[in-house]
Amino acid sequence: MKVLVLTHHYPSKRLPTMAPYSFHTYRALARHCELRLVAPIAWWSRARAAPRELLEAPREAHTGVDATFPSYWSVPGVPRLHARAIHASLRGLMAEVRREFPWDVILAAWAYPDTVAAAAFAEETGTPLVTTVLGSDINDSPENPALRPQIVRALGRCQRVVSVSAALGERVASLGVPRERVVVLHNAVDGERFTIRDRRAPRVRLGLYAGYHVPEKGVDVLIEAMDRLGKLGRDDVHLLTVGGGELLEPLRARVSALGMRGRVRLLGWALPAEIPEYVAACDVLVLPSRREGCPNVILEALASGRPVVASRVGGVPELIREGEEKNGVLVPAGDADALALGLKEALERAWDPAALRATVESLSWDLIGDRYRDLLGEVVRDWKKG
Repeated sequence: MKVLVLTHHYPSKRLPTMAPYSFHTYRALARHCELRLVAPIAWWSRARAAPRELLEAPREAHTGVDATFPSYWSVPGVPRLHARAIHASLRGLMAEVRREFPWDVILAAWAYPDTVAAAAFAEETGTPLVTTVLGSDINDSPENPALRPQIVRALGRCQRVVSVSAALGERVASLGVPRERVVVLHNAVDGERFTIRDRRAPRVRLGLYAGYHVPEKGVDVLIEAMDRLGKLGRDDVHLLTVGGGELLEPLRARVSALGMRGRVRLLGWALPAEIPEYVAACDVLVLPSRREGCPNVILEALASGRPVVASRVGGVPELIREGEEKNGVLVPAGDADALALGLKEALERAWDPAALRATVESLSWDLIGDRYRDLLGEVVRDWKKG
């Protein structure tokens, strides 16, 4: 089976921190089939990072996947044009790829613009289409009246829509996709990289946030919760965050204004290879997001034997258990007081690392590769039957 993947969610040499879950998923799938990946990059993003590559389509294989990174030409700030721009910009490249790699199925990821563009290519080539939705692409993008009709049409063209959480699956169904075409498949975690380890070697005191410092991730709420936590008598708690984003510098200023520079450090970006050590160093991992799909950092923490305090949003409640097999604490999104109390509860509770690890559904990305292989194989067989 030949599978063509179309998504901008894939790491390159210039952006090695981009979408590690996509890297693991497609590398695992490539064990079972021939796979080519095309990752469109907006020209304005490439102009900032690598202007010499604007008219090129770099091809890389260092990740174990044959990936091409072409530019697409659209109008910045006018998202309704982006899917059509990808289709128009990549038609020549896709025709060339089709000649040397006559794919059996297209696998897209991210509802807009990727899936919408992939649907156009699937129509032109008469091939089936499967897509994966991951979070804000299906929660937020359809709220844009210029994007919603495009997304609804493209999802309707898909033979299957893979959702990384049941909550996202319900959202897909609400857009008119028949439920029998919606497949819920939680992400996995590399159980060999994220494993139970002693804290002393990587120790950085208590608490860790690893991700983007952007509004939807709620790091601003976390900073305020750290202030509240100090007022609850836990000024011995230290917070370390790893990640970049537009709010990084404003949040550093807020930390200074609150007088917490001694116990809150915002480190900026770290490479994916470094994250297991950061997770091993913490006592509690916190994810204060306002919106989420199936956040891998939760699975990584649990696989490492660390409890999680997280917002009750998206697919998070599907990962955090509150009964006999309790593996974390859920709190309302955007509520600094509740987050502080949740952190206090988690920090003062005795946790069994082995029991936490046992709550992870899949400790190997190979299982995800197996599921995609079976799903795509079924779609291709049905398509050939007509």
